[in-house]
Amino acid sequence: MKLPKELLEVERKTVETVNLPSDNNHDPSNILYDQGTYYLWYTQHDNERPYDHFADCKIMCCTSKDGIHWEEGKDALLPAESGWDCAGVLTANVIYDKGRFYMFYTGVGTDFAEGKTTRRCCGLAAANTPDGPFERLGNEPVLQWEEEGSWDDEAVDDISAVFFQNRWLVYFKGSRLTEPDGDKTMLGLAWADTITGPYHRYEGNPVIRGHAFSIWPYKEGLCLLSGLKHREGEGRIYGDNWNDPEGIQYLYYSEDGIHFEPCAPFPNRASGIFIPEGEDQKDITKYWGVSVATADAHKKRYIERFDFIKKNPQTT
Repeated sequence: MKLPKELLEVERKTVETVNLPSDNNHDPSNILYDQGTYYLWYTQHDNERPYDHFADCKIMCCTSKDGIHWEEGKDALLPAESGWDCAGVLTANVIYDKGRFYMFYTGVGTDFAEGKTTRRCCGLAAANTPDGPFERLGNEPVLQWEEEGSWDDEAVDDISAVFFQNRWLVYFKGSRLTEPDGDKTMLGLAWADTITGPYHRYEGNPVIRGHAFSIWPYKEGLCLLSGLKHREGEGRIYGDNWNDPEGIQYLYYSEDGIHFEPCAPFPNRASGIFIPEGEDQKDITKYWGVSVATADAHKKRYIERFDFIKKNPQTT
């Protein structure tokens, strides 16, 4: 695989912002730009039960004119009144296609909230503007867990969608009922001819380790921030210490959307990416993103911005 040279020479730079969500707000989406405004969707927990899995979560949206100064967030998608996603919704990924905005999201139901199951899956909602309102497309999930014994028999969540090689691909995190460790989750993909599906799983799943991740088109292929350390067992991301110094995270690249190669070390957790327009799409330093950080070993989560910059030759 031929890796774009500039991806081997990139690093992360944290950028100071004003009013990006903090205090139990996390799992940011990709960032869209529409009519002079940047849009970011994110998950908000109930402050009375901030880390009680996903019960009582909702999806919020905040906006900015410059990507630095952000307005206070507003409700974007609430739990349904009944059904499979009535107890919580989270992890938005929003895609513009043919005049509409499509939101992939994770949902949980009453059994999850009551501790009777850990299973969860993904739905799809749509709106005519990024401000919404987003309305669910049907009453059933767009993608859900596989039969018991499969690598994704517990959960399918954290979807990111891309249009690649003339079809829609959705990448998703899968987890096992027998392996609840967040550092051992994997990423799979499914494809469809239209963004609304139906989606068909790739027979070779899973494709790479990953948790809360970002994937986006770049030149002839795809870039990926997987959200986990490169090698299992070499450092953790979702253990008791969220700042474990062992192991390395990378920016990855793939020519075919299936086989990913590490390019450059790049710290990331629960990231979302802004894709520029026109000729700027050929320059990785024109892209930027947001990700989750923490003020201590585990809690006090907040969202911060980062830029892709060229490495300083004197530090490599």
